[in-house]
Amino acid sequence: MVELTSSFMLEYESLDKDHQRLADIVNQIVEAIDADEGEKCEDLAINFVKAAKSHFAKEEALLIKAGYPNVEKHQGHHRSLNTKMDHIVEFAKMAGENQMARESLRKELVFLLMDDVITADMDFKNFLVEKAKPGEA
Repeated sequence: MVELTSSFMLEYESLDKDHQRLADIVNQIVEAIDADEGEKCEDLAINFVKAAKSHFAKEEALLIKAGYPNVEKHQGHHRSLNTKMDHIVEFAKMAGENQMARESLRKELVFLLMDDVITADMDFKNFLVEKAKPGEA
C-alpha cells in the first residue's frame, strides 16, 4: 500500500489533497489485484488517469501563477508521464485475466505516483512555501 507521509506534503492543501486522492486510487487498485479482482482495475485506472491529468493541470497553473522558474521543465515531466498512463490503462484492461498485467499495473502505478510526488514535486516545494500562500488554490 502507498502511504504519503508528512515529509511528502507540499504544504499546499489542494495539491496535497490531489496527491492523497491519487494514492487512494492506487491503493484501491492494489487491493483489487490482491483480492484477485482484476476486472475492477480498468475503471479504477481510468479514474486514476483522469485525476492525475486534472492534478497536473492544476499544479502547472499554480506554478505559472507563482512564477516558478522551472515550470517548463515540470510541464515536460508531466508530458513524459502520459505514455506511462497509457500503459497503466492497457495493463488494467488485461488485469482481469493476466497475472503479468496485474503485476505490471501495480509497479507502474506506484512508480508514476512516486515519480511525480516524491521526485518531481519536491523540486518546487520550497519555492511554493516561500512564494505562494500555503492552503490556497
